[in-house]
Amino acid sequence: MVTTQDLVMTKHAQDEAMDDGISRIEIAEAISRGPRLLEGNHFITIYRHFTVVYELLLDKRFKIITVHIGRPKNWKGK
Repeated sequence: MVTTQDLVMTKHAQDEAMDDGISRIEIAEAISRGPRLLEGNHFITIYRHFTVVYELLLDKRFKIITVHIGRPKNWKGK
């Protein structure tokens, strides 16, 4: 299970999450429970009503690139 301490958020991701009202707890749940699609170096996951794009760091933490409401175009996940 991913915890909020496992998240390293970029400034962009922090701003987007705050603007959309998405908490760090919800982001951790999305990474733990949501379906993920590997795209280059990034993982994309959808959970509830929002999308999280992240990288897995060498120390087993997650670098959150962006968070936004909705699904990416052409999403073929669950």
